[in-house]
Amino acid sequence: MIEHLSYSSINLFLTCSEAWRRKYLAKEPISSTPALLFGSAIHNTIEGYIRERHNGIIANNIQLLSLWDTHWLAALGREPNCEWGADTPAQHFNEGIRLLSNPAVAQMLNKLIPLQDEQGLFMEREIVLRVPGVPVPIKGYIDILTSDGIPGDFKTSAQSWSADKAKAELQPLFYLAALNQLGRTVPGLRFRHYVMTKGKTPTVQVIETQHTWHSIFWLQELIQRIWRSIESESFVPNPNSWLCGPKYCTAWARCRGRGM
Repeated sequence: MIEHLSYSSINLFLTCSEAWRRKYLAKEPISSTPALLFGSAIHNTIEGYIRERHNGIIANNIQLLSLWDTHWLAALGREPNCEWGADTPAQHFNEGIRLLSNPAVAQMLNKLIPLQDEQGLFMEREIVLRVPGVPVPIKGYIDILTSDGIPGDFKTSAQSWSADKAKAELQPLFYLAALNQLGRTVPGLRFRHYVMTKGKTPTVQVIETQHTWHSIFWLQELIQRIWRSIESESFVPNPNSWLCGPKYCTAWARCRGRGM
């Protein structure tokens, strides 16, 4: 049975509960996607850059590109069976070069000062949320908690984000609730999205959102309802989801695409 949930697993359940069942209960083999591999390498590059800057290493775009080369190769080594489709590794590597060559990326990262506590820099740290009525913990990782006590998440995106999109994200609610359980009440229940837009002319956005306790309690009620669906084995494919297609769903060939 399930030992814990995560924000990503909850998000998958909401996107397609049948895909969730195949991944977490049936344990069907899952291949990585280029987008996941790219995002993982970017996250590791950013974390490494901020840590090196904290340790006094020169912090600029040249250093970012050096770290990108290292973490991209490491990501390829961890995911040798990535489903590339029409994409190529070189295409995504060059996408990272274009993104991280943008001076605005280093400028944004150089302004970030992670909170430091007895465990070190508060970056990529696991946190746990306990929800009444749900017997398993919900686990996740916060990308960064800055020195002003505001959590944040690094995102790569094909398009710029709107303020409405940032406000609608569920992920901040999970982080804010978990931090509160740890005794770290976030000032103003604020959250920051650090969005790096890919493309020919990459851009950088820092979008701060403010949330309410009502929204956090609503998230916990949502998790309770998801858990009740899991217990009752209520899993329904969602053919209208963005996930439902051979490009994004690793179960496509065994589900809707079977026999096509």
